[in-house]
Amino acid sequence: MKKIIAVVAALFCVTGAMFADETEDYLKQQELIENNKTVTITPKDQHLDGVKTAKVTIDYTPSTHEVHIYYDVLAVEYDQGKAMNTILECLRDFKSEYDWQYESYRYLRKDSVKYYNDDRKLKWARYHSWVEFKPRTLDGSFADYRKQQNAN
Repeated sequence: MKKIIAVVAALFCVTGAMFADETEDYLKQQELIENNKTVTITPKDQHLDGVKTAKVTIDYTPSTHEVHIYYDVLAVEYDQGKAMNTILECLRDFKSEYDWQYESYRYLRKDSVKYYNDDRKLKWARYHSWVEFKPRTLDGSFADYRKQQNAN
């Protein structure tokens, strides 16, 4: 009987330690989210190729190295090929501007298109791309930076 009580008590201690570690990780994540600031950038050269109603905006979050890039255009002028090419050119410009900091990027989600109406009842199309940039390491190697972050 004493052995059973000792085993149950040990299981409670192990379970409590596991949840305490998860709570600590959760609190760290919440602190990072609270200090997370997003910068909205309008590129100087938007590579619009003659589309007069289009505009490109970039939402850049330095703490997570993520970029949300938007291509807004009137729905009647929307062409997915032009939108993709414009976003690729703007991403290349962004990467070259921050070349000292980032070595490559990857897509976090498939690109999406959403349609919406503005206050004047005009129908717009928004092409959205979500990208994560891979920061350069101090030694310049292609080491996985997520492993480095998790080690800390």
